[in-house]
Amino acid sequence: MSLQQQPQNTNKNFGYALSLGAQLGFMIALPLIVCLLLGVFLDKKQNTFPMFLIIFVLLGVALTVIDIYKLVIPFLEKKVGKEEKKQNKDIELK
Repeated sequence: MSLQQQPQNTNKNFGYALSLGAQLGFMIALPLIVCLLLGVFLDKKQNTFPMFLIIFVLLGVALTVIDIYKLVIPFLEKKVGKEEKKQNKDIELK
């Protein structure tokens, strides 16, 4: 592997990690903020202060967990698949 190829691969991995981090940040914050605001709005409209707020915050947490699961699982499966291929190549070489 030449020295010229190494920084390009590092930059590509850094960009991918930065993109994944930004996606995770939005996937965590956006559903929680939207559900929080919707819960407060409905509580003010119905005059039932903590009820809708609690329901929608729990809904926001559930949506966040589902979104993160859908994003992270394919990433982990891809990484595990690469490791298995590497192990199979190592076994074939022996």
